Amino acid sequence: MTHRFYLETYGCSLNTADSDIIVGRLQELKIERVQEIEDADLIILNSCGVKEPTEDRIIHRLEELAREKNPVVVTGCLPRISLARVERAIPEYAAILGPQSIESLASVILRVLEGERGIQHLDSDEVSKLKWFAGPPESVICTVPICEGCLGNCTYCAVKFARGQVKSYSIEDINLIIERCVHLGYQEIRLTSQDAAVYGSDTGETLASLLHDVGQIEGTHKFRLGMFNPNLVLDSIDGILQAMDNPRFFKFFHIPLQTGSDNVLSAMKRRYTVAEWEGVVRKIRDRFRDATIATDVIVGFPNESDSDFEQTLEVINRIRPSVVNISKYGDRPGTLASKSKDKVDTHTKKQRSRTLTSLVNEILTESNESWVGWSGSVILTEKGSTGGLVGRNESYKTVIVHDDLSLGTTVDVEITSAKRTHLNGEIKLEI
Repeated sequence: MTHRFYLETYGCSLNTADSDIIVGRLQELKIERVQEIEDADLIILNSCGVKEPTEDRIIHRLEELAREKNPVVVTGCLPRISLARVERAIPEYAAILGPQSIESLASVILRVLEGERGIQHLDSDEVSKLKWFAGPPESVICTVPICEGCLGNCTYCAVKFARGQVKSYSIEDINLIIERCVHLGYQEIRLTSQDAAVYGSDTGETLASLLHDVGQIEGTHKFRLGMFNPNLVLDSIDGILQAMDNPRFFKFFHIPLQTGSDNVLSAMKRRYTVAEWEGVVRKIRDRFRDATIATDVIVGFPNESDSDFEQTLEVINRIRPSVVNISKYGDRPGTLASKSKDKVDTHTKKQRSRTLTSLVNEILTESNESWVGWSGSVILTEKGSTGGLVGRNESYKTVIVHDDLSLGTTVDVEITSAKRTHLNGEIKLEI
């Protein structure tokens, strides 16, 4: 009998990569993935625990899945962060696993298919899970993990409880995965991790060396590097930028700020100052004038004053990053910040979020309008949610075109107009 599984994924790009690894692991067992839940005899939910709203959404979904007749396996970060809540949401679960339990997943799934229930395996497996990586079907984008874990101890973050210490994959193994992805026709390869800056801290290899090596792989693909924290690249940013001075890399840099106040950064235990963050951004822009700078900001961290928030507005207005992911602070289980007695009230958090969002929207509109008249090559990677095709230019700006072309095609476009969310392009030449 052929078994079929249905998989839902929540959270970050590292979770996306983990789901691709889960698919590869189960393919070894001849268990087929299906896209509709009614076609499956096994349900897997790959969870996330980084934010309370995401956790709430997953818990609601588990309560729905608890009514399904088929067994449900919960994996990912949430079981290590809020295990009791997961158990309450779906008391008749088939199995609960942690994010590093991919090797054990095979034996657990076989036990589930034989009728066993209530299995828990939250311990980390020793074997590298990268060997089971399988790129997503019907896509020209794949997400390749380079490492997981972090070196930080941020007072608001619970992901460290789930992902643990740094575990880097070797440059040799990553090269082999990327060569396979290129051979299979993937055009955008996302190099992902919790923090790319920690890459190699456990093995002696370096992020700059990794980027240099993968940049030599022949093909028509481009790489997007994932997030890195500024404090860990202060001494290596020149080598990283040198390696990325290569047409195979999108000039996209995700460097979290979190707050424009050094006092709040210290309370968060972020291990860098605003000036150091700005220094990294300045080095990037000195080398790549049109680079896209993406960042993250938390508003309403415990004891954040009006003055602290004004400093955040000033930094964002001065640096004008074109992508700012804004989060209202929320307690996460077991974190130091959650125990604070100096919480910012909900109304103030909402007001600060609205104020910052208004500024960011102004910056983004201005940034996008500056691209009108630009011409250059764009890789078409996705279907637009409201029509057309989504492409990315060298700075990873979103370009919408309305021609009927295959995903993965590289085209020469001219930007004819700009919206807050994207650029509109007209195709001049298919490359």
